[in-house]
Amino acid sequence: MKFEGFSTASGDTSPIAYLTTTAETFPSDVLKTKSERTLISEKHNSDIINIYFAALIGTPVPDVNDDYYVYRNMLFTLRDNLIKSPKCPIYIENGMKDLSDEEKKFFSEIPQTDREAMLNAFLPLVKINGDPFRENLAKTALKNVTANLPDDEIFEHCEKIISWLLRCTRSPDYSKHCSEIPIILYYGKLTKDNLIFLHFMSMIGIDVVYISEDKQFESLLKENNISERMQIFSLPQSNEITPFPDRLLKVKVATDAYRASKQLDEYLYGSDTFFRDFQFPKLQALTLKTTLDEIDVLWHEQAKYRSGFKVNGDRVTVPNIFAKISGVKGGDMDDYWDSIKMKLSPMTIQTRNTAAYKRDIDSSQLRIYQNYITGEHIEIAKLKNSPLNKFQFLSENIQNTIFEKMQEAADSGFLKLGFAELLPQIIHVGINLDKNFLHLYQKYDFTKDIPKFIIIDAIEDTFSKSECIQLVLCNLLGFDIIVYTPTGYRNLETFVDDSAFESYIQGEYKYKVSIPRFKIPNKIPEPKTGLFGKLFK
Repeated sequence: MKFEGFSTASGDTSPIAYLTTTAETFPSDVLKTKSERTLISEKHNSDIINIYFAALIGTPVPDVNDDYYVYRNMLFTLRDNLIKSPKCPIYIENGMKDLSDEEKKFFSEIPQTDREAMLNAFLPLVKINGDPFRENLAKTALKNVTANLPDDEIFEHCEKIISWLLRCTRSPDYSKHCSEIPIILYYGKLTKDNLIFLHFMSMIGIDVVYISEDKQFESLLKENNISERMQIFSLPQSNEITPFPDRLLKVKVATDAYRASKQLDEYLYGSDTFFRDFQFPKLQALTLKTTLDEIDVLWHEQAKYRSGFKVNGDRVTVPNIFAKISGVKGGDMDDYWDSIKMKLSPMTIQTRNTAAYKRDIDSSQLRIYQNYITGEHIEIAKLKNSPLNKFQFLSENIQNTIFEKMQEAADSGFLKLGFAELLPQIIHVGINLDKNFLHLYQKYDFTKDIPKFIIIDAIEDTFSKSECIQLVLCNLLGFDIIVYTPTGYRNLETFVDDSAFESYIQGEYKYKVSIPRFKIPNKIPEPKTGLFGKLFK
């Protein structure tokens, strides 16, 4: 993603120093501890509080790199990291709520006739739980932010600022963690009153990050950027504000070779990082956008060497392949079968003609699953503890992963099914995964060899709903998938959206194909190249 913004500097003579950041680095910068910030600040003074005050407005333009989904995942990860950090995160969505009658009573005896008397009456009411240093700063800041307000607006602004300050700082967590710099993460709609409050909070030594997908608030930010303290980063697209993301989204990313005019010599596999066996219990699949030739290069590579692999806490992002290959290169069926054989490994499920499910379940038989659905969500805990759960012999981590991916399949938009049948069909397929599949998944170490699902489809029947759901589930569970279709006929497209997989056409179409019976090897086959490979294949 490319961002544009402008740097700011503060003219305040206070113990608060405003650090500069970038749109790319602020999610990691705000996690820096107080001592780390002192080292990078121009003011190497332990009495100075170094804070970040930034706004990110708009979103990336949706394109082949799925930047919008990367952006949404950044938001989720930012809040998740703040919750896990030693900081005290204060999350605000779509503004501070108006004051209650009870809160207003607190100010009922404040005089409203004389400006100075009114302000002097407000100042003793400024309290911050367990943080006397910021409490004193808050009294000074209250004077500063109200200095240029008309007399008839002083009372209302002081009333709101003091009440909102109390809401943000009254929790025991605040007093417990305020030695590290607290942070306000404000998301969504913004009013001028709220913006004044954000400036006030930055002036008392609290990080403030404002984020909105809607660019209509950009002019408000710029027109009221007091002393240009706030860094404002503007993205090109303006969207309606959606709820803050509550889960990571599956995205497709282009490999380095794909982005660099498909030059394989520019492809980077990653680092030589070593991991303990089965170190990570959680997986997020990420489908690679590759060239057809790259599939051969990537196919037997371990997850940790692929472009896009990363670790975040106890979750690992696994770059996988989901492809349909139509036609036969050069029309040579011997080479065609040989290329498929070379893709088999001990971690492979291979099926002929179609996937494991031949027929869809009758709609009347799906009714039993409605007991485990609320709105658009599967009641995972209830389903796990029900007689329908056939996975109770598996570890909790594997069970949780399978059930979570069932929900992700519903949320992904990859399945072209009606709302009424979507979740019941997914539950049916998910809880009926066969034991061969489950045993293979038990062996899956998310940093190493990736399990494979290879389907050879040479008949005219399209895939059923169940077959298509199984493919999407396997993709979300981290499998590499290839659907070989020598005929070029439609199959998974019937119920799987084109955005879920990559489609390639090679050579010519072949019909009345007799599919050989392949044996799953005991080890990954060595590549056959050159003259000797041709002679001894």
